[in-house]
Amino acid sequence: MFSTGRSGIRGTLLAVVVCLLAGCAGGRGTAPRRVLERDETAGTIHVRLKSELSPARGTLGDRIAWRLTASLGGGAAPGNLLVGKPPESLELEASKPAVQTAERGALVWSREYVLRGFDLGAIALPRAALPVIVAGRADTLEFPRDTLFVDSLTASATGAIRPDRGPIEPPLRPLDSIVATVGALLLVAVTALLVRMALRARRRRQRPAAPVAAEPPEAVLDRALAALEGELGTLPRDVFYERLALALRAYAAAVAGVPAPDLTTTELARELARHPRVRAEGREGLIAALRRADLAKFGRFEDEEAEARSILRQARSISGRLVVLAPAPTPASVSGGASSRPARVDPGGP
Repeated sequence: MFSTGRSGIRGTLLAVVVCLLAGCAGGRGTAPRRVLERDETAGTIHVRLKSELSPARGTLGDRIAWRLTASLGGGAAPGNLLVGKPPESLELEASKPAVQTAERGALVWSREYVLRGFDLGAIALPRAALPVIVAGRADTLEFPRDTLFVDSLTASATGAIRPDRGPIEPPLRPLDSIVATVGALLLVAVTALLVRMALRARRRRQRPAAPVAAEPPEAVLDRALAALEGELGTLPRDVFYERLALALRAYAAAVAGVPAPDLTTTELARELARHPRVRAEGREGLIAALRRADLAKFGRFEDEEAEARSILRQARSISGRLVVLAPAPTPASVSGGASSRPARVDPGGP
């Protein structure tokens, strides 16, 4: 029974193929070749121009033979055929070169092309003209204009066709409604979460930063002196005293509000002497330590390690004893640490 079913299917398919082939063959049989002729005169000779399509009709992409023939009288010399640009829906291909034969004292010139139409309906063929020279005179003879008719690949459908009612919209199943509801709820939840995170980040950016407590000048000086004491055995004396002078000048600028890093030792002494809150003993100890540092830096004086440690102890004694009241505001030129610019040297000496 199964084999019988397969035989029936094969028979049906074979019948369909035979019908299609028969329809195509019948379509071509109804469109035989078409010949257009025109008589012209070139000088003193008679010319017959002929355009032939075989077959005259075809389906999309079919090969159609287009033959151009010119029967010329004696003494005529044909040139190269001139063919215009074909339309985009027409493919033009030269299948054979031009041929010239002699028939009954006349010259017969012919050229064949292969056409393919890729649009339905009438497609105008390009213009074709043949240059001819007769008795030294040149002339151009134009072939009759022709048209190719292209039909559909299949025969037209017959019978009543129901009107198009648009796309079919099946009703939603309960599962589809549940999925859509859950998706909408998830979308709302994600949107609310993103909005909340954005508001929290905005409030965090707008919240003022907590002020950082400034380190006391005494702590800065003690830390710098402790670092110098640890490196006393490895530092050259000029480097040691230069760092000591920078630390003392930064401390004086922080507690007294004077531009100590930009003043010479003598100018700093005069500035501190005019300051109402600076103690005399603190000022004298600071100036003495700075003059000792200037002597080592600019006089290339090398002292013993014990003397250098004594200068460090003297510098520590200045911490907290330079001014009598609270420290004055630090000027904009002082950053809280030692200045990177070396102090100027008093022209009169340290």
